[in-house]
Amino acid sequence: MCSIDDFLAANPRSRKIKTIDEQAIVALLKQQAPADMVEFLQQEGIATYRDDFFCTTVPQDYFDVLSEWGLKGAECFTFLKTAFGSLCFSLKGKIFQLDPLNGYLYKGRFDFCNFMNLLAPMDSFMEGCYFDIYQGIKKKHPLASDEIYGLVPALPLGGSFEKSAFEIVKVREHLSILAQLFDNKARKL
Repeated sequence: MCSIDDFLAANPRSRKIKTIDEQAIVALLKQQAPADMVEFLQQEGIATYRDDFFCTTVPQDYFDVLSEWGLKGAECFTFLKTAFGSLCFSLKGKIFQLDPLNGYLYKGRFDFCNFMNLLAPMDSFMEGCYFDIYQGIKKKHPLASDEIYGLVPALPLGGSFEKSAFEIVKVREHLSILAQLFDNKARKL
């Protein structure tokens, strides 16, 4: 596995929630998920980073959600989500990011190792993930691995980025609703 030291230095591990089932790891290898990403998930399990802002994921849990956004979900290996539901996933060896708040898909230019060590530690990446807003709204108890902060109402329904508009919601259900609001198609940048 490539070193993820730069990622861990910029985004210290907050807590390890659980290991990822060995069957899920074997399935990822059979589906030809990037080996470095699979090794990272096997080593880290479901864990949170940078004051619980990032959380690792089981990629198979997001195949359906990404399909609802007009992507080939079974080819998208989600390994990281933010507290607002942005999903970082590998597609054809490059890392993409889905920003469900605005419905944007950021095209991948980096492989897993470069993403983890070059892009993810950068302040500009953190700003694009709304880390500054997170610092103002995070609650006293940590989010569960299946929860995020969702805008209620969502932006397409007139929502705004006011702190009071964020509620704790179930991630997959909320992302499915947002996909419908964006006509089941992520907008490419």
